[in-house]
Amino acid sequence: MQTIIQRRHAWWLVWLLMASGAVVAAPPPVRSVEDVHQLLQKKELSAEEAAAIGEYLQKRYRKENLSLGTHRHLLQRLAEGGGIVVWALKAPADADVSVVAEKGRRWPMRRLGRDGLWVASEKFPNFSSVHYRFDVNGKRLGGGRNNRFGFESYTFGPDSLPQPGVPRGKLVDMGTHTSKRYYPGAQRHWWIYVPAQYSPDKANETRLLVVQDGEGYIRGDGNVCTVLDNLIHKGKVPLTIAVFVNPGHFPPSSPKRKPRSNRSNEYDTCTPRYATFLAEEILPLVQQKYPYSKDPWDHAIMGASSGGSCAFTAAWHRNDLFRRVISFVGSFCDFRPLDAYPRYGKEYVMSGDDFGPWKTAHDYPALIRKTEPRRELKVFLQDGENDLDNRLGNWFLNNQRMAAALAYAGYDYRFVAGKGMHSKRHGMAILPEILKWIWQGP
Repeated sequence: MQTIIQRRHAWWLVWLLMASGAVVAAPPPVRSVEDVHQLLQKKELSAEEAAAIGEYLQKRYRKENLSLGTHRHLLQRLAEGGGIVVWALKAPADADVSVVAEKGRRWPMRRLGRDGLWVASEKFPNFSSVHYRFDVNGKRLGGGRNNRFGFESYTFGPDSLPQPGVPRGKLVDMGTHTSKRYYPGAQRHWWIYVPAQYSPDKANETRLLVVQDGEGYIRGDGNVCTVLDNLIHKGKVPLTIAVFVNPGHFPPSSPKRKPRSNRSNEYDTCTPRYATFLAEEILPLVQQKYPYSKDPWDHAIMGASSGGSCAFTAAWHRNDLFRRVISFVGSFCDFRPLDAYPRYGKEYVMSGDDFGPWKTAHDYPALIRKTEPRRELKVFLQDGENDLDNRLGNWFLNNQRMAAALAYAGYDYRFVAGKGMHSKRHGMAILPEILKWIWQGP
């Protein structure tokens, strides 16, 4: 009875306001992350506004458990770069709830109603990155791969875009290659880019560029084929054939299973095996179809992340094959499992000889400094200060270590540091300048 009286009183109040000419605002529609952010800028939310935000979050997250803190944030990118992020969490109504991140950043969360739903938002500029966790009454909830985001927007110059009047090379789909010796049974797709100006009689002047994770470099604005079209046409780089090679995978053992990736085994294992696989199983097929120079100074190898450190590994261990390296956000980190480290005690001691084979890309700075005479190498490194920082290492710091070691040992190198994250976007945006530089010199 009391509830019915309260409802009648509310309707009477609304009628009275309308009769007096006052405008009763309808609850605002919430259809986007930006709508949520705009409402959260207000010091106080009406019950209708809080309900509208709650309804929007419920639709976005559906049946996802928001109390664990491992769910993905909501993100809306902005045309000018950067974007808006909304966080939501289920926590006790009387708790102290925040989003906390590296560099001492903290965003207090606001409670929506009495159902334990908390929310916060922030607008971030371009070239910003956040690795966050939720904090409830001083206790950090477990984070994961979803608890990281960032923004990086780059402009592609004319040499990275298709230009009128520029002859276009052809991209030859080489289908699937099945490894016979070095990774028996591993299958991979691969392609060959052939410049429009190429002919077999120009083999001795034709350079070679091998690209790891190849499929990610052959499409869209800024792709390697378009850049080579423009630069070769202008005479800014030599005639170059490019070979794009995907990492291998093993077919599933049954229809219900997924293929097993061989990428880490190929890229993160710091031995000559992958480069020798290229030399004996892939490149002879290229040489038969499109002959190119056999001088190792005419061969460059390129990749990003583990593909970048793999490129350095190939040139370091098979210096007779590759002499020029391009690495974007290279994974020069420690991929060893914990039990690969020496343990000292009464029960077990791992000897130095046993430890030796476990060298990873994290060890290259020391090897570069101590190896005499120097390898025949020219190296380009790119990384951003917002690259990964996790249990395997700090990517940006380790790229700085690589650059310092190359400088100390007197190598011809260049290191471009930016504000980006763990992606090849920055590197691809400056690829025309990189290719001009990498082909200079002997």
